Amino acid sequence: MGNRAIYIIRENGENNYFSAHYGANALSPLLRMLQAQELQKTFFPPQPIHRVFEHLDYAGQYQNPRLGDADMFCQRIAPTEISEYNKSYAERSELEMRMVFDLDQNCFMMEYNPNCPWYHTMGSFSIDLDVGLDNVRKLLAHAEERGIEDFGRMLTIYQRSTGLEEKLESARGDMRLTEYLNSPQAQQDRERYRRLLDQEAFDEEAAEEMEER
Repeated sequence: MGNRAIYIIRENGENNYFSAHYGANALSPLLRMLQAQELQKTFFPPQPIHRVFEHLDYAGQYQNPRLGDADMFCQRIAPTEISEYNKSYAERSELEMRMVFDLDQNCFMMEYNPNCPWYHTMGSFSIDLDVGLDNVRKLLAHAEERGIEDFGRMLTIYQRSTGLEEKLESARGDMRLTEYLNSPQAQQDRERYRRLLDQEAFDEEAAEEMEER
């Protein structure tokens, strides 16, 4: 199923849209942008970032021609399909996140889709792009120093260091509470509680009558 996300790269006044099948997490967007920028330095004449980004594989290597879509980090969204992707994001939960790189304004925005119950309370987060990329450089240096190569472990470290882990757990807790409140078990518990209250009220009334006698 994956963790699908929309990636938007705004460069020289133009928006370039991509879909990433496993891109809905806090680390992938900045990590991939860092890889793209490092690769961009090796090209002459220079290539725009959005073109380099499109050719990244899952190892962060530049592939031209592209490999099959299953082996590439993202796929470009055709202009004729952008409105359908935006509608899907606004109305459903298949696309879990939306990332916006505004290279012209040095800004990165990460948004969690509120249609996903597990992200319902997350909202969006913005950071200066150069600051976000520097944070990832520090993470990679930390991981190399400790021999950490697993992406999942690096993601956990990143989320803890940014405070996102606490927010994600809170969002999951909200989802679990909502699921419980709408469940048959919750209805049974409410009915049981009402019966207990009724019984307590009856017992109190009976006790008062006995005292009066």
